[in-house]
Amino acid sequence: MLKKTVLRAGCVLATLLVANQALALNILLTNDDGFESAQIRALYASLEARGHSVVISAPAQNHSGSGGAMNFLQPIGPLTRPTRGGTVPAGEPGVGRDRSDPDIHYVNGTPVMSLLYGLDVIASRKWGAAPDLVISGPNEGNNQGMINPASGTFNNALFAINRGIPAIAVSTGEVAQKNGLPTDPGATEFRIASLVVALIERIERNNERAHRRTSFLPPGTGLNVNVPKFDPAHGCTPEKYHFTRVGTATAYQPVFFEKLSESPAAVSFGAASPLPGISFVLAGGKAPAGVRLVEDDDPDSEANANQECFISISPIQGVPEASAANARAVRARLRGIPTK
Repeated sequence: MLKKTVLRAGCVLATLLVANQALALNILLTNDDGFESAQIRALYASLEARGHSVVISAPAQNHSGSGGAMNFLQPIGPLTRPTRGGTVPAGEPGVGRDRSDPDIHYVNGTPVMSLLYGLDVIASRKWGAAPDLVISGPNEGNNQGMINPASGTFNNALFAINRGIPAIAVSTGEVAQKNGLPTDPGATEFRIASLVVALIERIERNNERAHRRTSFLPPGTGLNVNVPKFDPAHGCTPEKYHFTRVGTATAYQPVFFEKLSESPAAVSFGAASPLPGISFVLAGGKAPAGVRLVEDDDPDSEANANQECFISISPIQGVPEASAANARAVRARLRGIPTK
């Protein structure tokens, strides 16, 4: 009887192992905040704990707001200053890895440069193929609506999608620049990571049930996911999701100020200056005289859903093509030009 019980238990364990292997993904993590960010480290640990094969390829420094910038034809020399978290000193190679983990890599360049290093060099060495999934983030600060084109987090996802790889951009309302793996299992970084892991596993289960074996997400698509700030004192503990559109609503409307000192946001961030520069008009803030900000009160827009404490999920595509209706309207305005 004992032998049969042991045999049965062994068969169940073997079945579970096969199931877990079938669901395991090769995942490339990247961001625009830096490879030492506590948020990317917590997600890395959480994904590995679920049996996925994961590598990090992210910038050496915080490069928020870099969009899709790349330093073409410029060799990447040694670090001229320590990395964001100080784990790699100045003078070390500009492309390297964390001394404590051979699967964590950095690039002294823009976010997209670090993504491409992960895709073109690291993934080939690690798996002999492209990753099954790219996750960009979790970012320190939400990327919603009209601010998305300026986001390295968002553009990393677009570049991956255009390479034919499913991608998820993840951003959060948590803006503190913490470094390294959190030591508290209940840390907010792990709570955010658990939301991302749950989302991935839901997609995997639904793909299995529908016998979809070709791609994690539909070809040419990805997701822009925004998690509101955990703020239990004001009744927000993000748990529920909302299917959204990107929209134009955002918590950070970029505006050019003739004097940065005239921007309340610049003053609050410690960037007040009599010199000109780009700052933000925060949600609910007042625009400078003569500046007209775009209004978007659609409850299905990302930022508005986040305001209601929902985790927003917006399907995105890599190539910003116009809708069929807009394409027809444009052609009507161009009627009569020579065409083939």
